[in-house]
Amino acid sequence: MCLKKGGHTCYALNGLNRYHAILGGGPSFIVHPSNLAPALIAFDATVRIAGPDGKRSLVLDQFFTLPSMDATRENVLGTGEIIIDVIVPPPAASAGSAYLEVREKHSFDWPLVSAAAVLETGSSSNEVRRARVVLGAVAPVPWRSREAEHALIGAVLNRTRAESAAEQALKGARPLPHNAYKVAIARALVRRSVLHAGRVEEACDG
Repeated sequence: MCLKKGGHTCYALNGLNRYHAILGGGPSFIVHPSNLAPALIAFDATVRIAGPDGKRSLVLDQFFTLPSMDATRENVLGTGEIIIDVIVPPPAASAGSAYLEVREKHSFDWPLVSAAAVLETGSSSNEVRRARVVLGAVAPVPWRSREAEHALIGAVLNRTRAESAAEQALKGARPLPHNAYKVAIARALVRRSVLHAGRVEEACDG
């Protein structure tokens, strides 16, 4: 039986794993199905949760859980709890954002990879003051890359810096036999989303 159903085996490991996780996988290698969640996390959204013990608030980045904690669960909701609000704070005036995805041709379902980026930059120097980079369809949770964010914060944004952030974002990737193609796509989407969010032309390196 599949791990998600309480069994002891992830059949993706030795099966057709073209669409499975390249980051954060194990023992289950599902990918999180939401297209919206990566963008909400990039915008620092919070959720309000109600349940038998009252109400609580949680940043969305801490809401989802990896299968290494419990393969049968995907979030921190307790018994009888539900989400009652999703709150997205207004972005700073200097913030730019981008959401990009790659799908298979004629696909109306889920992306192969997606990337959301929100950057706050200086008005004149284009120095990155704050960054959020979140990948979708590559991990069992919406995958926030703090490594990519650290590569950007304090630096002047250009193509070289965006490529460095993309490399950092995928440094820990561990693809399965059939999904290594996701690594190159994810790198490209991180680079492009960061440049777009920072209002830097793709071909510009200054």
